[in-house]
Amino acid sequence: MRRRDLLFIAVGVVVAVIAIQLVALARTNRHHSHSDTVRLMDLNEEISSQRSNAIVLAAQEVSPSVVSITITQTRVVSTSPFFSPFTDEFFRDFFHDFFPERYYRQQIKSLGTGVIISADGDILTNEHVVSDATDINITLPDGRQFKGTIIASDRTVDLALIRVNEKNLPYAQLGNSDELLIGEWVLALGNPFGFLLEDTRPTVTVGVISALNRSIKSTHDERVYKNMIQTDAAINPGNSGGPLVNVLGQVVGINTFIFTSGGGSEGIGFARPIDVAKKFIEEAQQFGKIRHPWIGIWTQDISPEIAEAMGIERSGVLISAVDTASPAERAGIRERDRIILANEQRINRVADWDRLVADLFVGDTVSITVLRDKDTLEISLVIAELPESAGIKTKLGIYIEDINERLARKYNLSYRSGVVVTEVEKNSIGERLGIAPGDVILQVDDERIRNKSHFQEVLTKTRDTTLIIDRSGLVIQLYLGL
Repeated sequence: MRRRDLLFIAVGVVVAVIAIQLVALARTNRHHSHSDTVRLMDLNEEISSQRSNAIVLAAQEVSPSVVSITITQTRVVSTSPFFSPFTDEFFRDFFHDFFPERYYRQQIKSLGTGVIISADGDILTNEHVVSDATDINITLPDGRQFKGTIIASDRTVDLALIRVNEKNLPYAQLGNSDELLIGEWVLALGNPFGFLLEDTRPTVTVGVISALNRSIKSTHDERVYKNMIQTDAAINPGNSGGPLVNVLGQVVGINTFIFTSGGGSEGIGFARPIDVAKKFIEEAQQFGKIRHPWIGIWTQDISPEIAEAMGIERSGVLISAVDTASPAERAGIRERDRIILANEQRINRVADWDRLVADLFVGDTVSITVLRDKDTLEISLVIAELPESAGIKTKLGIYIEDINERLARKYNLSYRSGVVVTEVEKNSIGERLGIAPGDVILQVDDERIRNKSHFQEVLTKTRDTTLIIDRSGLVIQLYLGL
């Protein structure tokens, strides 16, 4: 065979080998490409499934039941430019002589949040959201709007129940706040910007349970903030009344207030436990009001001086007085007894006792262990309803009562007759003047006040007058122009 033929054969073999390798490589690439595509699709599905985690599902579950609350309030405003809250007291007194202070009523609007808790239109929110409301509008996330009416509200627990006339509404499931764990994930839902975002859907923020059973001193009238849930989920103005939700989509608290130095969220927010709210809801739905609980015990810490004088140990809290005909008296509790246990909780100081009774409602049972001399007694009592107040409301927006034993003890009064202020309405003339619960009204102009009827009678006779009040031994003079 000639060399040329051999060369052609060799070239052919090489070309054939290369062709075979190219075909094999192409098949391998196609296989790898298919495998890569499958792996990419699997990865996308895994990421998608992770996106719909428990937090996302909880937000989707609860969001339809979170509503915006728009209220109209009436506030009393001074007509004089010299009487702003920042005016020095000296200048206030000085200008009183030349520019008597006058007042007028002004309507303002404010926003808050609520959560629907039943299909037939019951909505839970904070009392301070709807306080002094003359008109309440409810807006659902789907844009529907309804008029709301207050079924019941309570300043002490800062909760309110509103109802709208509508059926088959989306509502949230209530969880169990007693089962919360520090560090578990929670969501705060609300409307921090109202309608500024032109969107009726709620804002969702996420955090953890930072602490439980927090007690905070309140500067808001008679509101009591004990055993609160602390969270770092962002809560801003406008979120008040919105739900705090666990990852199961259950409401475990009602967002109430924040600690802040700049007005925005700083990661320290507080919510009322839902277990307390459940008792509130039951009372509101059954009675249309919140019956004020009454035990009838007055307590004080045992100081070293008291322990030495009484010859007792500094354990528990001392019962300084027991109300007549109260549940405590009927159960056999006496003055000078010492409470060391209540509902299996150790009572070392008055703050422990106050924290326990803060969450009690009428009908609850309290088991108390007391020390009496050298004896240890187990006493059980049922919380009763506080007797109806005999107080009356005046045109100043203050409630007054004739001084009695209970009020003298409550406000530590040295007077045994006369008139004491028991409540001051927010934004009223009385609040504007600085009148506070516990103030004893001694005199109107030159007339000594004998009782509440006398005060009302004197007040209707004059427009410009001077009030003389006693506040814990300090006598204060207030000028009143009506």
